[in-house]
Amino acid sequence: MANNSYCVSITNHEPEFSCSLKELRLHMELRGAESVTRIQESYGDVKGLCARLKTSPVIGLDGSSNYIDRRKQAFGQNVIPSKKPKTFVQLVWKALQDTTLIILMAAAIFSLCLSFYNPPDAERLRFSQWGGLGLECTS
Repeated sequence: MANNSYCVSITNHEPEFSCSLKELRLHMELRGAESVTRIQESYGDVKGLCARLKTSPVIGLDGSSNYIDRRKQAFGQNVIPSKKPKTFVQLVWKALQDTTLIILMAAAIFSLCLSFYNPPDAERLRFSQWGGLGLECTS
């Protein structure tokens, strides 16, 4: 028979279902081959788990409201709690961590610093400043 070393009993669940909410949560934390191994060790196979949950792997749950209410009482509502949304400052901070954005900001700061620099022969370089502005506008 199946090894029930991973099964955790909980005192306040319905005796109608021989699988507790805490036990199901432990199985939900696993993924892939580890999950399959745990189910096989605990229940034999998926059919064994379905038998303990009083459901069918082909048909699913019985649709009667009494049956659904008993399941809700035993296992709780089937809802995923919503996450707290990120603030604007958190979103900006995450965006500022992007490598491409960091490179663009460094280039903008370097370009701004160069715009304040006046070389000694500034009259001769006046045209090249407009050329640089043209290059920046086209990109």
